[in-house]
Amino acid sequence: MPPPDDTALFAGLFALILFSAAVQSLSGFGFALLSAPLLTAALGGPQAVSTIMITGTACDIAILAVRQGVPRPAVRETCALALWSAPGMLLGAWLLTALPALGLQVFVACVVIAAVLLRVLSREDAAVLSPVWAAPAGLLSGALSTSTSLGGPPSVYYLVHRGLTPHTMRDTLVTLSLVRLPLSVAALLLTGAWEAYPLWLPLVGAALLGQAAGTRAFHRFGHTRYEHIVLGLLTTSAVVSLGSLGLT
Repeated sequence: MPPPDDTALFAGLFALILFSAAVQSLSGFGFALLSAPLLTAALGGPQAVSTIMITGTACDIAILAVRQGVPRPAVRETCALALWSAPGMLLGAWLLTALPALGLQVFVACVVIAAVLLRVLSREDAAVLSPVWAAPAGLLSGALSTSTSLGGPPSVYYLVHRGLTPHTMRDTLVTLSLVRLPLSVAALLLTGAWEAYPLWLPLVGAALLGQAAGTRAFHRFGHTRYEHIVLGLLTTSAVVSLGSLGLT
């Protein structure tokens, strides 16, 4: 058990991971968007990124394990984004060790807010992007993944404009996270940035509980409500990011 002075912190982290996992299970992304700003403020960049990778991976594995039917990610999209993410991950890991704590928090907040604005501006745009855009999306996603754990928005934007259904998009995003995990961990270890929260195992339990709740919610919502849910989650993330700056 955590020391008395750390009990409130642990309880807050447990609740945050549980809610973030529910969001991840519901939409296929959002785990880091919600948890990264507060974790970065509370634990610092390296510990926040490493802890999110551990708990987020547990959530992703559970999502695929309880999937009704065989998971059907868009294989070509997954491979292209994963391939182009690799060089970006090395850059992101270096940024994680180079940026000061406050600078990293501001960077995280800016990334989340940019994701919201991008989603709002593009939600009425039904255009299908060319596959060549997987390159910049993958590079940026990889860099953000290891520097802030916020690699989702570039991938989400690209996949939204590839004409995927909500089920396929969720499976693709979850599979992409798992495929990139070894590369992300290797990049962090190589740069000396891997540092997990000591009580990470109970937080894995929180992630699994949140995943179970999110899966139930996912099957309740139709395709027409999916976009509104995603936009609402991104907006919540932006508010959380701005609020976390006040904790410094």
